[in-house]
Amino acid sequence: MRTAVLQIRLEEDFKKQVSDLFDQMGMDLPTAVRIFFKQALVEKGLPFKVNTRSAASMSSESIDLLAAMRALNEEAHQNGVTGMSEEEIEAEIKAARVERKKRK
Repeated sequence: MRTAVLQIRLEEDFKKQVSDLFDQMGMDLPTAVRIFFKQALVEKGLPFKVNTRSAASMSSESIDLLAAMRALNEEAHQNGVTGMSEEEIEAEIKAARVERKKRK
């Protein structure tokens, strides 16, 4: 399967915080993002509740990200894409952990 590159801009401190969090969970940032996207497909939307109250306190970068995620969600609906099972998600996490151990 061909892959594509996804590039996003994050504040350095924010990226470090989430990278450290996911590292503690045994995965790297790209794996966490793929899991998020796959779970969004399973849910047919964002895998968490978003409402106007939370959107009002969001930064412009977060609002742009939310708009991008909504566009991806719409594209997934249009393409009839199905999500991953829990077993597939667990397998991806396990593969990322193995890969991380190889790099160390």
